[in-house]
Amino acid sequence: MKFEMESERLTFTKLVESDWELFRSINTDPKLMKHIRTVRSEEAIRNTFEKELASWSLTSTHWLTWIIREKASNKEVGMISIYSHDGEKRVAEVGFILLEAAQGKGYGTEAIRSVIKFGIDTFAFEKFTAVCSEDHLASRRVLEKVGMKLEEVLPENTEINGRLVNDCFYSRDI
Repeated sequence: MKFEMESERLTFTKLVESDWELFRSINTDPKLMKHIRTVRSEEAIRNTFEKELASWSLTSTHWLTWIIREKASNKEVGMISIYSHDGEKRVAEVGFILLEAAQGKGYGTEAIRSVIKFGIDTFAFEKFTAVCSEDHLASRRVLEKVGMKLEEVLPENTEINGRLVNDCFYSRDI
């Protein structure tokens, strides 16, 4: 199955081996990881990368990850992923991260809308969810722009750099 997509300003290609340097650089950047997780070892990042290179189906136990690029320049602007916790329930979790230079341009909103449309058209997903730290206001705004609603805030749910943070759980029914 082809997992390529495009939107008005962006293209999306499934993660491939040649994307390692981008994947590594994003996952080791303390600024980009500030609201997501403690920066992991390169070995742990490589293990995740290897899993996400594998073929993907609704029953996969890893994320389906795309590299996001600007159409006009073909420059990489970030990554976006979906994960189906239970293929039979047709629910997908969405996660995204944009390079610092690509933030504030509406790319996150455009990317999530594209992935939601793809998920509905390709896998008949009926619900999309997302989790982000309460302090990550930009991501929360993006999730709300694509129609996700805040369902729950779990206090001190995730440890990032030795600090417990509150997690916001969002969802959108189709």
